[in-house]
Amino acid sequence: MDGDRRRRAPLKSRHPDLKEKLRQCCLERIKEERNQLLWKIRSNRQQSQETEDIVESTLREIVSDELQRMQPSLLENQRNIVSKNNDVIWEFDGLHLENSTETASEELMLEMQRLLYEDLREELIKRELEFFEKEDEYLAQAVLENMNLNDNQLGNHSFDSIEWSQWWGTVILLHPVNAENNKVWCPICKRGELQENHHIICCTNCNLRFDAGIDKLNLNFLKSRLGEVHMDHLNRGCKATPSFCMQAMFNLNALFIQCEVCDTFEIVI
Repeated sequence: MDGDRRRRAPLKSRHPDLKEKLRQCCLERIKEERNQLLWKIRSNRQQSQETEDIVESTLREIVSDELQRMQPSLLENQRNIVSKNNDVIWEFDGLHLENSTETASEELMLEMQRLLYEDLREELIKRELEFFEKEDEYLAQAVLENMNLNDNQLGNHSFDSIEWSQWWGTVILLHPVNAENNKVWCPICKRGELQENHHIICCTNCNLRFDAGIDKLNLNFLKSRLGEVHMDHLNRGCKATPSFCMQAMFNLNALFIQCEVCDTFEIVI
């Protein structure tokens, strides 16, 4: 009997696919739950150490879950083998198998973590590129609509004709270059031109109208305020394009900027 025991291969060697099966199951889980985990990482505003703790905790949960799922089939295989040969029962060392699987799970966690961080790094690069593209598009549109660029300038000047300054990832509009005429586009309809005649500021396309005498303003002041509120909205971190509306307050017309994305609703003039 002792000689047979020395010659008999350990039970765990009869299942060389155990580690591979665990690996495949866990990697499949990390693919399925990737978006949820990445969202949890992005929403975490704490220190990087806490982000690492989130990743490690999640990966350990996945490994633990998959081990528990595999346990019934593993025990069933043990019972089948024991029923065929009672002598093999001495070979089953649960603690040994558990320790071996634990080592394998650590290696697996490192692999899953590497795959996850590769995905996260690629996504961050992609999101950063999209951020700057949207930033450029938004700022250029704000300039074209509200800061002295007319249709002719749109045809003659590309986005390169706008001077930019970057500081710690924040894009700041300095000023439009070669903005030579004084046209101001309507912030409400974005089609008409704002004109001032006989102390009346009105849009050539929609119903926007201010009595410059009563409302105590002029076209230059309105143009300046439109540029200010656009930049204030951008500096809050919102990249959505705001809209404008008119409301009467205390017998005076008031122009408001509003944005449904960041819940902005403020008076312009």
